[in-house]
Amino acid sequence: MSLAVLEEGKSVKWVEWNPMPLDGSSAFFPKNYSKGLTQITLVLLIPMAILGFLSSDWPLAYQLLPIYLSLFVFGMPHGGADHLIIWGMIRQSSLIFRIGTLLVYPTLSLLYLALWHHQAIVSAIFFLAMTIFHWGQGDRYLSVKLHQALYLKRSVLLGALHILSRGSLPILLPGYLGNETYKMFLEAMIRQGGSVEYDLSLISQFSYCFLLIPSVLTVLQLLLSSRKLKEGEGRAFALDCLESLFLFLWFLLVPPLWALGSYFSLWHSLRHGLRILWMDSVGQQYLLEGSYFRLKGRWLQITGLMTFIALVGMWFMLSLPLSFKGIELDWLGKAMLGISVLTLPHTVVVCLMDHFQLRSLKPEDTLTASL
Repeated sequence: MSLAVLEEGKSVKWVEWNPMPLDGSSAFFPKNYSKGLTQITLVLLIPMAILGFLSSDWPLAYQLLPIYLSLFVFGMPHGGADHLIIWGMIRQSSLIFRIGTLLVYPTLSLLYLALWHHQAIVSAIFFLAMTIFHWGQGDRYLSVKLHQALYLKRSVLLGALHILSRGSLPILLPGYLGNETYKMFLEAMIRQGGSVEYDLSLISQFSYCFLLIPSVLTVLQLLLSSRKLKEGEGRAFALDCLESLFLFLWFLLVPPLWALGSYFSLWHSLRHGLRILWMDSVGQQYLLEGSYFRLKGRWLQITGLMTFIALVGMWFMLSLPLSFKGIELDWLGKAMLGISVLTLPHTVVVCLMDHFQLRSLKPEDTLTASL
């Protein structure tokens, strides 16, 4: 089933409806993709860091530009293929059952939105904890499957520490040097979610915790990992260390709003997008061919419809202003509230993806990894 029009005698698919396969062959990437992703990350984020240092003196609307753009580019769209992934897990089920699973996503989102209205503080804490887990979860997957840090898969403890370390760097570390902004951001989010005012002065009183917790988790994870390495895992561990150091400096030194928006789009969402495209047979072919213009079109086919529906739903429920220069801190609270209610079902989907794709190695996985 597809939506298509005829253009120059060819059928052009606008929306992809076919389920995403979650077999072992789609779990590993070619080795050179590890180096390539690292290079792309540096090319994108180093210039953004320079702009970020300048952004501290800019009007708030411009400091929020990366977060604003993340709603349309990479950030919000990286969850736009979740329905195809769910269908890939239940591909033997009937069409009616598959369509019915689409109701799970808005149901979880609306339940969480209701919780925001009744228990804003609890919901905010849950959002921070969920995002720490989800963002760390994404880094753990690529560290194992792309960078071949298999020590994270062999040890449950190391895997858990890696998730907590990588998730706490973007979620907690900005609250140290950017403590006032962090406090204002959470207060705005709670104000929008629960229609109540809370003075989160504890955030300022215990600002050192925002540095201490991610530092301890990161050092502990790297130290214990260094003692569990097997032959051939030195490169993966070195890359693990470099990525952790880069993220530590990024979130410690770059202004919080700019750092979070840039990371969401150009680190977390970009990497999840690579994972999705590699699972997709057409996307994988374009990646291998280096057909990046066609890859963009394929990305829109896979994620465009659900991203559009999600954005319309956010604007309908939260009445977000469309004017860029009209962005204020309350706009950020509303936007992050919308993102939070979508993050819950998305995190569930990614957990199920990991269950399918982080299973024991199969021969075909090893073959793909060595390409």
